[in-house]
Amino acid sequence: MEQLQERLNDAIGRVMGAVAAGVVGIDGIPVAEFKKEEAELDLSIAEAELASIVAEARRLALDAKGGDFEEVFVRAKELTLVARMVNADYFVFILLGGELQNLGLARFELKKLSQDVNSLLS
Repeated sequence: MEQLQERLNDAIGRVMGAVAAGVVGIDGIPVAEFKKEEAELDLSIAEAELASIVAEARRLALDAKGGDFEEVFVRAKELTLVARMVNADYFVFILLGGELQNLGLARFELKKLSQDVNSLLS
């Protein structure tokens, strides 16, 4: 688990605007998470809600015959959340906040992070 924590911390450090990241089971139970001190949110609630969104997006991709679900974005006035599947049981996410957010780099980091997490969980 310590390796996951370090990897999440590294990912947040590389992405402008990133304030939190995590590895979550499709059931909504977090495996690992990292949050900057200034992030004013309850990650456990966010992770549970995000698991529901990911599950629905996966179902939509399958129903629409779009192939395997890969990632989802949630954009609000004050934040952006990006989640990417690791495997059938887990996903990773990065939460961005503030005026300056690098969504492209967040997606790139999540792709690398999902590969690393898949290796660590195997």
